[in-house]
Amino acid sequence: MLSYQHIYHAANRADVLKHAVLCAVLTDLTKQKRPICYVETHAARGLYDLSSPEAIKGDEFGDGILRLQKLQSTPQPLRIYDDLVRSFNSGNELKIYPGSPALASKILRPTDRLSFFELHPKEHEALNRNFGADPRVQIRKADGYRGALSLAPRSREQMVVLIDPSYETLGDLEALIEWTPKALRRWPDAIIMIWLPLFKDGREDEFGAYLAELESGGIAGARWPDDPESKSALAGTAMVSYRIPENMVAESAKIAEICENIWAQSI
Repeated sequence: MLSYQHIYHAANRADVLKHAVLCAVLTDLTKQKRPICYVETHAARGLYDLSSPEAIKGDEFGDGILRLQKLQSTPQPLRIYDDLVRSFNSGNELKIYPGSPALASKILRPTDRLSFFELHPKEHEALNRNFGADPRVQIRKADGYRGALSLAPRSREQMVVLIDPSYETLGDLEALIEWTPKALRRWPDAIIMIWLPLFKDGREDEFGAYLAELESGGIAGARWPDDPESKSALAGTAMVSYRIPENMVAESAKIAEICENIWAQSI
């Protein structure tokens, strides 16, 4: 959907879990000599000004990154992510929030490649402005599902694909149901990471079970307490990660457990 703009939701609780898991996995992979080909199907703008009217209107970062950074000390599994977020800001002021393109760009090495897909005109323009000068990065204004499937890793490259759609409609779930098995067959060695919202009405349950049966991997999910005053349809968030190393399956589960414990104290 071209109406969706993540700036209204940037740095929220879902971003914290999603980005903490992503940072942990990418950091672990860079310890190996194998080059990485990193792909995002729904990149958005990649950098978010939390002082903007849109972010303030959404007002979701207070329960997300701000709650984490107000802790007396950051739990070990989230430190890589927290340190990276802080590196985009000066002092203790949190103004800029790095989305997944910014976090990946910071973690990955000069020899790695990054490909970002984004269809929304304004988001694509901002994405180009933020990352177009990076020689490692290719930015395409194209459908991320079809575009990603046209790519292939070079010799020895470890492909890592992040899928992070808006889920504004049931069509987003249907597109992933069709795309995911194709992608697993297309790249038999690729790590594929899918962000999955957990809804109050449980509409994702059948889809989540379907994803879990496709191939081995890890599911790191966390829920937050129900807020009767909240108009959000979300009740939690999860990352489905295929083919990540076993140590990262365990690390992702730790991140999710810590997030759920933090959120349990939020209301």
